[in-house]
Amino acid sequence: MLVRILGSAAGGGVPQWNCGCRQCDAARSGLLDSRTQCSIGISIDERRWVLVNASPDVRYQLTYLECRPSPQTRRSPIEAILLSDADLDHTLGLLLLRESGLPLPIYALETIKEAVEEGLRMTDVLSRYCGIQWSTPPLDFEPLLCRQGTETGLEFKAVEIAGLGPRYRRSDHYSCRVFYVLRESATGKSVVLAPAVAQLDSQLLVELNRADAILFDGTFWSNDDFEKSGVCTRSMAELLQSHLPISNGSLETLAATPANHKIYIHINNTNPILWDSGPERRLLQELGIRVATDGMTIEV
Repeated sequence: MLVRILGSAAGGGVPQWNCGCRQCDAARSGLLDSRTQCSIGISIDERRWVLVNASPDVRYQLTYLECRPSPQTRRSPIEAILLSDADLDHTLGLLLLRESGLPLPIYALETIKEAVEEGLRMTDVLSRYCGIQWSTPPLDFEPLLCRQGTETGLEFKAVEIAGLGPRYRRSDHYSCRVFYVLRESATGKSVVLAPAVAQLDSQLLVELNRADAILFDGTFWSNDDFEKSGVCTRSMAELLQSHLPISNGSLETLAATPANHKIYIHINNTNPILWDSGPERRLLQELGIRVATDGMTIEV
């Protein structure tokens, strides 16, 4: 099973267009890697791909899949799209896939589907183009099928976790978030994909300790990332309701898991782990944890 990180940053990317923090300035100067917004591709054969979230940068990101249509044809390598939440940085890319010749095969919990349909009118808009084929992801492992109904060689399940809905639907205050576990049918090897985690729920802890690979929410290093980066923004307390910081939240847990691959993704532009030679990055390296970059590929 190949896991390819198509985009590694949180909403806004790195550099964010209107941000003058230390990291964004460094990225504009070439001192840090630029990053697009978080999206992940998984495949058994490098021809048929499952997409986890569709960021606003998806058109560029799909070049990392290296799948070219045959001459004088149009073909999509995307067999399924799994939505982990309804946030804009994970869903707006669906609009950019409107040229698909077939309805987009999207898996989402009912709360996520409702937010995307009612808040963004996604189904109504795309019905004028390619359309959407909505499905509910299983809560226990089931085969993940291609558009034609054949097996991809992957099994998957979704696990609902705590977390606020997207800001455009925030008044509803219900949970609107999942993490996914994908498993290769032939080998049983698995990957946990959790780009937005507010707290370490019990089932999440169980799955982290079973996984061969973990891609985990690395949005913030600590509660004061914005202050230390020299920028002011909306209340950090609000953001922390959606994302668990690394240093005082997920670090020890992730370090203790037996997974062969442990990678932080969905990295905000204010996070100091973006610095290759910084003390935060050195600590992660000592603990066997990597920081995602766009185009990074791991074999599970």
